Amino acid sequence: MALRYATTLFVSAMLLFTCQPLVARMIVPLLGGVPAVWIVCSLCFQALLLAGYGFAHLVGTRLPLRAQVVIQIGLLLSVFLVLPIAVDDTLAARLTAVHPTFGLLLLLLRVIGLPFFVLSTTSPLLQRWFAEQGEKDPYHLYAASNAGSMIALLGYPLVLEPVLTLKAQSRVLHLSFVVYAGLVALCGATALRSRASSPVEEVAAAARITWRDRLAWIALAFAPSSLLLGATEYVTMDIASIPLLWVLPLGAYLASFIIAFAKRQPIGDAVLSRAFAFVAVLVTLLVLGHLRTPAMPIVAAHVVLVLLASTVCHRALAKRRPHASRLTEFYLLLSLGGVLGGIFNGLVAPVIFDDLYELPLAIGAACIGRAALEDVPADRRRLAKDVALGAALGAVALVLATIMRRFDVSPSLKLLVVFAAPVFVAFTWSKHAVRYGVAVAALLLVGMRDTDDVETIAESRNFFGALKVGRDASRRFRLLVYGRTVHGRQVIDQHDDPEPLAYYHRTGPAADVLDHPERPRRVGVIGLGVGALAAYARPGDVWTYFEINPDVVAIANVHFDFLASARRRATIDVEVGDGRLRLRDGDPSRFDVLVLDAFTSDAIPTHLLTREALAIYRRALRPGGVLLAHVSNLSVRLQPLFAALARDAGMVALERTDTSVPPELAAAGKDPSEWVVLSNGELEVHGWKPLVAPPGQRGWTDDFTDVLGALR
Repeated sequence: MALRYATTLFVSAMLLFTCQPLVARMIVPLLGGVPAVWIVCSLCFQALLLAGYGFAHLVGTRLPLRAQVVIQIGLLLSVFLVLPIAVDDTLAARLTAVHPTFGLLLLLLRVIGLPFFVLSTTSPLLQRWFAEQGEKDPYHLYAASNAGSMIALLGYPLVLEPVLTLKAQSRVLHLSFVVYAGLVALCGATALRSRASSPVEEVAAAARITWRDRLAWIALAFAPSSLLLGATEYVTMDIASIPLLWVLPLGAYLASFIIAFAKRQPIGDAVLSRAFAFVAVLVTLLVLGHLRTPAMPIVAAHVVLVLLASTVCHRALAKRRPHASRLTEFYLLLSLGGVLGGIFNGLVAPVIFDDLYELPLAIGAACIGRAALEDVPADRRRLAKDVALGAALGAVALVLATIMRRFDVSPSLKLLVVFAAPVFVAFTWSKHAVRYGVAVAALLLVGMRDTDDVETIAESRNFFGALKVGRDASRRFRLLVYGRTVHGRQVIDQHDDPEPLAYYHRTGPAADVLDHPERPRRVGVIGLGVGALAAYARPGDVWTYFEINPDVVAIANVHFDFLASARRRATIDVEVGDGRLRLRDGDPSRFDVLVLDAFTSDAIPTHLLTREALAIYRRALRPGGVLLAHVSNLSVRLQPLFAALARDAGMVALERTDTSVPPELAAAGKDPSEWVVLSNGELEVHGWKPLVAPPGQRGWTDDFTDVLGALR
């Protein structure tokens, strides 16, 4: 009987956590590939999970067992009315046009709401049925459920996605629901035949819980949920919004449930607490040091952080789990804490914060959760002292960071100061969970605020990410920074005809293609940035920018002068929306040159790099037109991909890598850059070399991407 229930929960969890990346994978290309898509998807899934747990609690405590089984079978049958899963592009565009976040939530509810809700009811309801048959501790079935979740999460990006198209994946999911429905029916029949003579309701009165217990459950579930989403957005911001980078932190989060609720604990509470404290300081050092490469070790550090932090909080929850008569309420409140974490990250933080400050706060909250694991007695005076000391350390760090940014401090001294505070915290305050958590959060907030010595002028954050306009340490240049990547710069006192700098310098590859027009041209550019490429516009030219983020358009017009200057000699238009969708719906043979400049955030929008996307670009180009792509990226090497796409399409491809920048040009504002150019006909650009696909290199499609294989 136990095996039957465990198998059903295992299959249910596999389906639940196959739905998540599958649906997100379908939707991400429709919203520019931004990391926020997965964050909002996670929020929706958590809300549906809460609804499922609430339904299980209501039905499991108010209705007789026979009614529970009948209702559950009826719900299962209703799921087949909406399967297989598919996303309507037109509906998605209409729902997300005005408000991406709420439009995306409505789209998710329509596409996956009912199947996900039904799957969410399975774990608490079946565990209650199991308890009805005399099992005193059904919580170990939670481990079987989370094991299924882990296998699904790892299997999706490593096995399912590389082998099957999205339509095939949807069909497999449809057939799997048939197996799942049969297993639930079997468990229901078993429960009706084998119900124990003393059901759990008879001991409910002996299992009293207080509101303090309930608030502790919610808080201990909130912190790891918020940390999971914050860490996921942090790592996807600099690589790509892809299933692999979604599921690694989520897999670590689920693994923590398996560890925390296991009958035998593989590691003691004290060792676990200290290991988490060490990793939290390690991540703090990475943030304060502004380290962005190599990508995978940084991703690994954040995944380990999520694993240890979640295990600390979830083990504290497991130690406080109530009698089986309160099982559904316990799971309901755990789910509520998770949803509140999702709401905080997905809805509240983008409104109240200008940067990803929810991540430091979540790390600090999880560090404070060590006190719950170690059963530290509550003391208000001690609590106030710990909070004050931790905040004071953060204030000192902020003052020192400001001083070092204003004055010419030697790099060695700066490095010493940056690393001194976390090391001090690690060696002196690790036994004080609250003080430690507040100090770590404060230091991380300072590290995120003090981004690469940029003095902030203006900040903006919306669904598409966090933007910052600032001055560099020399106070000569104004910069646009997305996450931790500079998107362009301008000399501060150069307002009329500003020179293109950064990746667009006149001695760089972009000038080879754009700076020598023989006649007026029509130029399209996907990705606006600061508008630096408009400096190459000539009288009679018509330039059209496609920019998905309206805040970028506002910043380019208000804080930078490239667009205003170019409009005095050429026609410059900006269309707000995803460039691929705009080109797909636009006129054919529209441009002489089409520039792809959407990859320098280091989080690459993969939907712009597929065969289907290339077909749209070719349709938008006039005969003899060229496709110029800016492929500079710290984490991913994109040249082999463009070579494979050109090979498959029968196009000519060239590349130029301009990474050796002389010191005098670097001081003048030039950055290293890498570019490729594709054309349907003959193509020759001085200083460029042919771009050839390596043996075995596959071109990406809308159904297949391999960012892992493209990592540097």
